[in-house]
Amino acid sequence: MGNQKPKKKKPRDCQTLALDIESDIDFGRVVVLKRGDGRILLDLESGEKQLFGDLDDLGGMPVTGRATVTGSPFQSFRVILPGRVSMRDTSGGQAEIAEFETDLPPLPTLDSNGQLTFRFSGTLLLNAQTDASGRLRGRIPISVEYQ
Repeated sequence: MGNQKPKKKKPRDCQTLALDIESDIDFGRVVVLKRGDGRILLDLESGEKQLFGDLDDLGGMPVTGRATVTGSPFQSFRVILPGRVSMRDTSGGQAEIAEFETDLPPLPTLDSNGQLTFRFSGTLLLNAQTDASGRLRGRIPISVEYQ
């Protein structure tokens, strides 16, 4: 069938791909009302907090997460986010963050300096059994790898 040699892969500059978290997600302050469930969504474009369900906004400045990926110029990569993350406070209260999202394009590619900055967020899920009376904290394991 002719001379069908396998195509050689383009050599890749094997510079390590690194992720630097510049700001964490902060949903501000809220209170769960009645016995219902609620969720808080941070809009990636506006940075505004949207409350759904039996929650009331007590203020505080919401902040979407911000991260920079550094590696080989013009290389495409992917970001791997968890499905859910447990949050806890010092009094034993807990909640979850789910539905993580980023403002990355479908095929993110590093620029000529080998960098790309993006924002990320998720949905905080609360309910009357949450009993979180302090600052909820948790680690969001984010990883990056070349495509």
